[in-house]
Amino acid sequence: MFKTNNWMKSFVVILGSTLIGLMLATGAVAENPEPVTVEVTFVDPITITEVNALQYGLLDQNLADTETIVIAPNSSVTDASGRVVGGTQAAADLTVTATESSTINILVDNIVNGTGYTLATFICDYNTGPDTACDGAGFDVASIASATLRVGVTLTGNGLAVAGVANGRFDVTVSYQ
Repeated sequence: MFKTNNWMKSFVVILGSTLIGLMLATGAVAENPEPVTVEVTFVDPITITEVNALQYGLLDQNLADTETIVIAPNSSVTDASGRVVGGTQAAADLTVTATESSTINILVDNIVNGTGYTLATFICDYNTGPDTACDGAGFDVASIASATLRVGVTLTGNGLAVAGVANGRFDVTVSYQ
């Protein structure tokens, strides 16, 4: 019976020491609070509205493999092979609204090519700023409350064009950074 009492005394001493240690630890935390700031900035939802589609107009169906036609954001056309034969050529024109002076990223992706060509090397002009590559990772810029975004691109023939409509498409994504 003497051994059991010593075991019980040891257990009580260990339990008591543990409780005192926990009380000191709790007391130490409570005596040193650190306030943490919560930062929140509310912004307007970004809206993008297509004003005009990207237009290549009428192209000669003999557009050969690797021949290119470039429409710049200012709607100027580069056609070294003379494959533009009519219609309207114009960059895509969109209106972007966002909270002013916030950093936004403008990105062209999800490109769907039409029969006879591929689209690559997208160039954007946001609010008459410099022409900037907007595919790949896109580009960051300070937002304007309501601004015009123009998108130009290089169309490259693949030698498979046939007479008829061959529309493609792409997404323009604008997001806060």
